[in-house]
Amino acid sequence: MNDRKSDLKQILASEIHEKGPIPFSRYMEICLYHPSLGYYQRQEPATGTAGDFYTAPHVHALFGRTIGSWIQKTARRTGLEKVTVLELGPGNGQLSRDILDHWGRGPDLSMILVEEAGPRRRDLEARFTNDPVRIMEPMELDDLEPFDGVVLANEFFDALPLRIFTKKEDLIMEVFVDHSDSGIGEVLLPAEVEGAIGEVLDGLPEGFRTEASDLWQAWIERIARVLDSGELLILDYGESTEGLIVPWRGAGSLRCYRRHQVDNDPYDSPGEKDITAHVNFSLLRNFAEQAGFKFQSLTSQSSFLIKGGILEMLAQTMEKLPEKEATGLWLTIKNLVHEDGMGDVFKAMVMEKG
Repeated sequence: MNDRKSDLKQILASEIHEKGPIPFSRYMEICLYHPSLGYYQRQEPATGTAGDFYTAPHVHALFGRTIGSWIQKTARRTGLEKVTVLELGPGNGQLSRDILDHWGRGPDLSMILVEEAGPRRRDLEARFTNDPVRIMEPMELDDLEPFDGVVLANEFFDALPLRIFTKKEDLIMEVFVDHSDSGIGEVLLPAEVEGAIGEVLDGLPEGFRTEASDLWQAWIERIARVLDSGELLILDYGESTEGLIVPWRGAGSLRCYRRHQVDNDPYDSPGEKDITAHVNFSLLRNFAEQAGFKFQSLTSQSSFLIKGGILEMLAQTMEKLPEKEATGLWLTIKNLVHEDGMGDVFKAMVMEKG
């Protein structure tokens, strides 16, 4: 691991010495997605007990079953007899696995899993060998025939390389990453930004930091090209613009995860931990509407799951379990739906197309 970290530091230092300070988004891209040394190219699992953090599908299969039930209801409402579900950034495929296992009778289901990391694609191919699942890398989306169905983005947008902005003496500045004899560190340079992100930054208070990604819009447009008609479901932790620019978020929302510990230093151990931040759902909605989607809803994950029937599924499951196991299951699901767990921090946004 130490050699891996040293090699990535050398790559970062070489690029900075050649080009000058690089945007934080480029730094994050190298740390997470370098073809051989990036965090997501590791053989070690990123999620679950043995990884660095949990995602909702790893809490319990009822999460995926609830999403599967929502997809079935969507298909019936729109009259689809064949449903294609495309999942972005599926990780180890747990969400898609639970949807497939829950599907049962109903419209024919096929799935497309889009994964950047080569090791993960290989693992997914092995896991779904006998299922109606196609594994592809992002560039293959450009040649995909448009389909009717659902696009799922569960904790996808938060992992896209982010730009970091701050306001200093009434000027919008951007965080760049430099390298010197003392190591890797930040410098502020005047920001070049326009469009919806620029409008958000106009309202940034003095001294505040906030994060956004140009790739949010690029991915929304890519989704719009392949989804002929259907719905886009984004599940992620984040807020509206108003919720991100509040006094207690003056330092921004950037966080790093390693071995189920959280810190806010992305420059320590590059390539060895996840880097992420809250997504701005106001921007995502703006980009989606520009791409031809219609806004349907934005709720807490708790509200979305409860409306989708997770508590009814929970009750049915608990009836079949001994009391101690039933209590343990309730405490597990409580983390998904309670405001003190993932239920309020995570949001669910539905956009419709066609």
